Amino acid sequence: MVSFTNQALKGVPRTHQIDLLEKYQTVTKADVVAALRKHFLPLFDPTTSVAVVVTAPGNAEDVGNGLQAMGFEVTQKEMQIDPSEMEEYETGSESDGESSTDSR
Repeated sequence: MVSFTNQALKGVPRTHQIDLLEKYQTVTKADVVAALRKHFLPLFDPTTSVAVVVTAPGNAEDVGNGLQAMGFEVTQKEMQIDPSEMEEYETGSESDGESSTDSR
């Protein structure tokens, strides 16, 4: 059942969910595969995409080698952290003077 809000404000018909189910039933495996080939696989093609990967320094070489093996041009950069930022994080202090606890 479609909510009154959807019917009144969004113009969704009362049979919206039934209509969607009927449309879903017409989708074939070939339709899904074609959509994946068109929209999803190009994301992993080095000629049509750019990959940005953030990883631990110990994994950087393996990840870089894997991407190069797939045909990506790899440029590795190490992020530099300002030591004062680490001190603020470790002590839990923030700019407004309140402290917070991170339960990771």
